[in-house]
Amino acid sequence: MWFKNLCFYKLESEFPFDAENLEQRLERHVFQPCGKLDLDSGGWTAPIGDGHESLVHAANGYLMVCLKEESKILPAAVIKEALTERVQLIEEQEMRKVRKREKDRLKDEVLLDMLPRAFSRSRRTYAYIDPHDGWLVVDAPGWKKAEELTERLRDALGSLPIVPPQLDTAPQAVMTRWLATDQVPPDFSIGDECVLTDPQLEGAEVRCKRLDLSSNEVKAHLKAGKLVSRLALDWQERMRFVLDADMSVKRLKFSDVVQDDSGDMEAETEAERFDSDFSIMTLELARLIPRLMAVIDGKAVADSA
Repeated sequence: MWFKNLCFYKLESEFPFDAENLEQRLERHVFQPCGKLDLDSGGWTAPIGDGHESLVHAANGYLMVCLKEESKILPAAVIKEALTERVQLIEEQEMRKVRKREKDRLKDEVLLDMLPRAFSRSRRTYAYIDPHDGWLVVDAPGWKKAEELTERLRDALGSLPIVPPQLDTAPQAVMTRWLATDQVPPDFSIGDECVLTDPQLEGAEVRCKRLDLSSNEVKAHLKAGKLVSRLALDWQERMRFVLDADMSVKRLKFSDVVQDDSGDMEAETEAERFDSDFSIMTLELARLIPRLMAVIDGKAVADSA
């Protein structure tokens, strides 16, 4: 089970739950499918997948959880069409105009009629807690989605004192300097993708993909005052990812070297394979996350983790 995105939080105090106690807390908020008249539903489910019962997967001191959310699919165009038909029918039969308040009530009736027949869509969001080093890591493409998980986790635990990365230096400034000088910490290398934004013109950006980012073309944009808001990086030839100015990590890919380590561990069952992947992934991220924080803040830049 390999994370594809990272939003990581620092625990502000020692995490007070072991796997057993965390399991007990999550059991009170276990996932239940949508009822006939529910638009959505959410709760905790087994990280390994359907057919397994444990809501917490523990390995090497790390605790993985999984939030499952289900929502009914009701396209706005379909609702609008059904509402229009109902309004027209009333106006033709009763020879009167249907006003806004009545339309709102009719729309609610349309929704209630359609919900039992609507298709549903489910999604899972994974996260793990590192009690030893004090991190909560969420596999989410952005902070909004990560906050949905942390809010539900806070509800289940009663309290969850966490903060996003706290830095003295703006990541955008650091990434801009790296690209402008072609100098990055020795354990990192710049990839072939970036997003440049103009601080003077909201919404103005240049997206570079599959380009040599040391080219004169890119340098010209930097000289014109554009800043790097996203930058593709490679770390120790073990992970490739795109770092965002908000410190979220996107499109994370573990190299064959890392995944081969998982393949070297004999696994006879799905659970054993999951456990092997999880163990290796968390050990790799336990090295990457603090290193990323250090180089952005300008601390121990010359060192490699």
